Amino acid sequence: MLEAIKDIGSLKIKQGDKDILEILLQDPNANGSYNKVAAIILEESQGIFNFVDVELEDYNSDKIFSYLFRRGNSRESNYSLTAILTEPSKTMRTKFLGWFSALWKIKNLPLKDEEIIYLKQIQKTLENEESTIISRISNIKSQMGKEGFIITLKIRTEEKDCYIGEISLFRFLLKYLVDKKDAKVFSTDKMCSLCGEIKDTVIGNLGTYKFYTLDKPGFITGGFNEKNAWKNFPVCLECKLEIEEGRKYVQSNLLFSFCGLSYFLIPKFLWGKEDTLNEVLDILVNTTKRISLKEKIVNSSIDDEEEILDVLKEVNDNVALYFLFIDNRNKLSAAEKIQLLIEDVFPSHLRTIFNAKRWVDEKFETPFHFSTIRKFFKRSDPKSKNDDLDKYFLEIINKIFKFKRIEIEFLEKFLMKGIRIAWIKDLYFHSSVQDAMKVLLFMEHLDLIDMEVKEMELNKFDVIFERYGNQFRTPLKRGLLLLGTLTELLLRKQYSERSAKPFMKQLKNLKMTEKDFKGLLPKVQNKLEEYDSYDTGKRRIAKAAADYLLQSEDIWNLSLDEMNFYFCAGMNLADEICSIVYDKEEKPNGTGE
Repeated sequence: MLEAIKDIGSLKIKQGDKDILEILLQDPNANGSYNKVAAIILEESQGIFNFVDVELEDYNSDKIFSYLFRRGNSRESNYSLTAILTEPSKTMRTKFLGWFSALWKIKNLPLKDEEIIYLKQIQKTLENEESTIISRISNIKSQMGKEGFIITLKIRTEEKDCYIGEISLFRFLLKYLVDKKDAKVFSTDKMCSLCGEIKDTVIGNLGTYKFYTLDKPGFITGGFNEKNAWKNFPVCLECKLEIEEGRKYVQSNLLFSFCGLSYFLIPKFLWGKEDTLNEVLDILVNTTKRISLKEKIVNSSIDDEEEILDVLKEVNDNVALYFLFIDNRNKLSAAEKIQLLIEDVFPSHLRTIFNAKRWVDEKFETPFHFSTIRKFFKRSDPKSKNDDLDKYFLEIINKIFKFKRIEIEFLEKFLMKGIRIAWIKDLYFHSSVQDAMKVLLFMEHLDLIDMEVKEMELNKFDVIFERYGNQFRTPLKRGLLLLGTLTELLLRKQYSERSAKPFMKQLKNLKMTEKDFKGLLPKVQNKLEEYDSYDTGKRRIAKAAADYLLQSEDIWNLSLDEMNFYFCAGMNLADEICSIVYDKEEKPNGTGE
């Protein structure tokens, strides 16, 4: 993945003719959470600095060079006197005064005497006015409420106010401090793991992404000796800069949403790099602009989040795709937590996946989306505010994109949980069952799940059974489905006469066991007789259900969730089943159809 990011950065550096400082600088408001800047104003007169005030101004993205921001370790100072505000006292002491303390610890600091005096005078003023500055920042913070902002330093002279990025000394020190940190773990005359060339210097503490760190034993080779950590991932300084630039481009342009989860879509080029790179990056950045409203209406089976994947499926297989899901819900945190990295997904993979999606769409009136799966893998408790099933959902997405097998028992456990919730709440039950059927049909078409198939005699209902692939290819599944249809017709009859469905109690919140199902058919038949609604069509359905159940093994080999799922599927397909046993003009007796 880092090689792919490096290739992007290399191209962007070449196209933009960027210098080192431009590459190193970061946008402090990259996530849009910090739209104000609080500038500590120091007035310079004859080498002496006096504190003036803390002035609040609007953030300006054109002033990236002026702010001179580059984030450091959360517990240490940044690489310059610009920081994102956390707590006023902590920010002042760690990010500002701490910057000077760290600077003076460096041996043989390459500064002139007058430059050292200049910096120490600024430090002295900040230390003397620390409590006043903290008080001013705290007042601004209380007025701003929860809105975040940036703290920086401006030097006022007779001519103008200068941001630190407009002062050559601070620009030099930022580059120097970055190089100093890079050289902490290094070796000489070794091969770079990215470009494959022998370089004068390779470093082992690449900090471009926070999920790679050397402060945990698992990342350190050579007997936990940090000096040997360069062996783990040696990177030359040229590649490091390209990764830095590539990361900035990826963060600014290649962030997408997938079923409510954020991910970076990173292309990796296998050959013909530069031409293919430009083409695919153009697709990624400009797809939304290109697709016209008319095309969207024609292709309404593709939702907005799937558009980019639908377009990429037409690219040749000389590009592979990385899907990097990072938990960035806490926008105020600098931490980066990988939720999932899906590697080497080829456009041909996407074509296969979308072909399966369209095959499922043909079976139903409403289209199948990845969000259909997400409905069942979002929250274990619908009352909860937290999406605690992200891990399971991403695991399924990973297996879909990589064509790995999925345990059907695992799927049906969550599908039935969603169906039961809809049943109990009497809310969108039939659409929930239909969505669950779409999920299984999609997985089956991609050959990700195992469906038992048995040879059976032809039956009038085969036209429906065949429509849904192998989902109903055993006598037991077909018997449960037809039993579900018959039960649905009874519930409709009860509701048409009593505006209630008292028989629902017999269904035990869709947690029926094998014993329950075996006793259910006669109960439904008796109730239909009581309502004088056991007409010829229902008798045909009941007979077929009984025949299939009798063909099943003495001990059913389906889990509780599976049995209840196929029963619910039958309830959902009641209208299709009725279309076979009743003439077009004929309606099931007394169901209000």
